[in-house]
Amino acid sequence: MNTPSFSVEGKITIVTGASRGIGNALALGFAEAGAPVALVARTASELEATAQRIRDNGGKALVAPADVTKRGHVEQMVEGVVREFGRIDVLLNVAGGAGTKQLRPPLEISDELWDELQDRNLKSVFLVNQAVARVMVEQRSGSIINISSLSGTKPVALEAAAGAAKAGVNQLTRAFAIAWAPYNVRVNAIAPGLTLTPRAMKGLGPELVEKFSKDIPLGRAARPEDHLGLAIFLASDASAFITGAIIPSDGGPQ
Repeated sequence: MNTPSFSVEGKITIVTGASRGIGNALALGFAEAGAPVALVARTASELEATAQRIRDNGGKALVAPADVTKRGHVEQMVEGVVREFGRIDVLLNVAGGAGTKQLRPPLEISDELWDELQDRNLKSVFLVNQAVARVMVEQRSGSIINISSLSGTKPVALEAAAGAAKAGVNQLTRAFAIAWAPYNVRVNAIAPGLTLTPRAMKGLGPELVEKFSKDIPLGRAARPEDHLGLAIFLASDASAFITGAIIPSDGGPQ
């Protein structure tokens, strides 16, 4: 019996939300593991800094600025990646989050905030999954990894809007997994718990971060790079029989 490969070396990988937080950590980690990466976010200058860091370490990086809530931007981005690399093997769909608006009592959620969070966290996942899957279905291979959240499965009153979007991400992940399984395209999701990104720290504040960290069985909040190993596993051939899974990366049941 041959031991399955956990390698992502040479796998063409798109990372959305690559300029900061979890997306940035995954982009740097995949590049270090030998994957050519296409970096996607709205701010080109931040992507260029990450790309240069990757190139300085001998990796390959393509800067592909796009607003992933807009179909035209997404389709143009995917076309550019295929034009540059010829194929797409992995999608790390990280863009999203609630930013500094993470906690809001349900009675204080405006239409504008609701629409913003659904667009950023759910519509973007639909658009990017669909555009990338068109390529993967044609080539009969690929691994899509969506970043969901603990709030998508655990009811949190102050995260009702963002949590609803992440629950939608989970359902899209399962439905897409069924739809594209005949084409050897796998779709899974990682559901991080509290992660110490700059946006989360600003949105929650140090007191709430400390309070929430005490509820985590492993005794601390995650660092962005704590989610890298699971992402590499799901992108590699070692997870070839896993699809439609929503896998927690949250430090233990909460």
